[in-house]
Amino acid sequence: MARRGENIYKRKDGRWEGRYIIGHHPNGKARFGYIYDRTFREVRRKLREKKQQYQSIIPSSTEYQGTVTQWVQEWLQGSIRRNVKISTYTTYHYKMVHYVCPYFETISLSRLTTATVQGFVDYLSTLGLSATTIRTTIQILKRSLREAIKRNILLIDPFYEVIYPMKIQKKIFALTEEEQASLEKFASQHAKGFPIVLALHTGMRIGEISALKWTDIDLNKGEISVSRTLQRLSSSSLTNETTINEGPAKSPSAHRIIPLNDKIWGLLKEKQKTATSPYVVGHNQHFYEPRTITYQFKKILSKLKLRSIHFHQLRHTFATRLLEKGADIASVSALLGHHSAKLTLDVYIDSLMTQRKKWVNALL
Repeated sequence: MARRGENIYKRKDGRWEGRYIIGHHPNGKARFGYIYDRTFREVRRKLREKKQQYQSIIPSSTEYQGTVTQWVQEWLQGSIRRNVKISTYTTYHYKMVHYVCPYFETISLSRLTTATVQGFVDYLSTLGLSATTIRTTIQILKRSLREAIKRNILLIDPFYEVIYPMKIQKKIFALTEEEQASLEKFASQHAKGFPIVLALHTGMRIGEISALKWTDIDLNKGEISVSRTLQRLSSSSLTNETTINEGPAKSPSAHRIIPLNDKIWGLLKEKQKTATSPYVVGHNQHFYEPRTITYQFKKILSKLKLRSIHFHQLRHTFATRLLEKGADIASVSALLGHHSAKLTLDVYIDSLMTQRKKWVNALL
């Protein structure tokens, strides 16, 4: 079985085989050299040495002549644009254009090394970016170069042994019960406050709330079906233009059914009677986009003199209240649309302290 991207294979005799390019035939096809060993690790070490050796002696006429930046731009405009969601492509384009392209515009793709990539990682760290942003940027760059490796333009994996910055999990703060009660009471009586109440009682993301339609709600069963999200995305150009995109939910796990509690069920039933839009949070056949919802949310916070928080923290408040009441991690994870219970546990580990104290005190 082959190890992806490394040209290392497990042979039937139990040994590992690695192959590396030593030149090209007149017709342009690659000529390979081979090494063998009993362990994968040793083959990979030897293979890397051979690739570095031949990288410097293969005639430049067989190499891609462009820079890393030129390659990235070709990749962005190629198949990747057709094979990912528009929201994903926008993320790729932004990070590559703003962080990757300026750094690599004079660096030849065929001569890219681990040291160069490490320098880029270190450079990103000086920009004050989060560890998550740095890792995401590197992963996108890495994906773009896999094609170069497949086409034998790159003979070595330049990401081998790159040291990434430590990922520090930011603490996520939920509203206190008093803050939630104050906000919820005011929002329930405010003409533009319904998205707030909906988020506090369903844990839906702001884009999911914007995209929610009456056809997604079954008032007889008391359920909401989450299947879409609505986002304002930057255009793929270098201008400040943005566009609204309504597409499928963030991930397969984000497609979920959320049961309605009595409060939300009642509010939705009353709201539907006077609805003028197919969108639950909308008016005159139109939707309210996330930017509009955020604007109204900030105005309400200001009127109540509550601390400044992001709308997304309402989702965290929903999860925290559930955990405080003893809900199990698997159920909370499913309601939030997380791809794994481990993610939920990692994010809300501090919220479980109340439950831990409860169980420890139960021993007395």
